Amino acid sequence: MDRIDGNILRLLQENADIANARLAEQVGLSPSACLRRVARLRRDGVIQKTVAVLDPARIGRPLTAIISVEFTRHGSEHRKDFVKKVLRNGAIRQCYLVTGEVSCILTAHMRDMDEYLAITDQLFDSDPNVTSFRTYIAMQTVKDTASLAL
Repeated sequence: MDRIDGNILRLLQENADIANARLAEQVGLSPSACLRRVARLRRDGVIQKTVAVLDPARIGRPLTAIISVEFTRHGSEHRKDFVKKVLRNGAIRQCYLVTGEVSCILTAHMRDMDEYLAITDQLFDSDPNVTSFRTYIAMQTVKDTASLAL
C-alpha cells in the first residue's frame, strides 16, 4: 500500500458512494488507474465490504447498550453456544472476545427495555457458562465511526 492507496481509502471511508471519476481526480489518477486500485484493494481484502451506515434511533432502535460478560470457562468449546446465539441476534452490533477482567464486550441497539430483557434472558440467564454481565446504557453518542486511522 502506498500514499495514493491511503488517500483512496480515506476518501472511501468518508463516502463510499463517491463516483470513480471524482475519486480519481481527488487522488491524482486517471479513472481507469483508480478503478484498478480500488479493485485490487477489494481483492486483497483491504476493503472488506461496502455498506450503508444507519442511524439506530431513526430506525426504531434508540436504546444503545454496552455489555460486559464474564464466562466461567474460556475455551472455544465452552463459548460455542454463546457465540452462535450472538451471531443470530440482530440487536447485537458488535461482539469482542477480550482479555482482562471480563471475557466479552457486546454493543447492542434495541427498541426498548423489553427487548433488552429478552436479550438478557436469551444470551446470559440461559447460558450456564455466563458467570455475570454488566450493562452500560449510552446516554449520548459522542463518536461512532466505521473509519479507521490510516
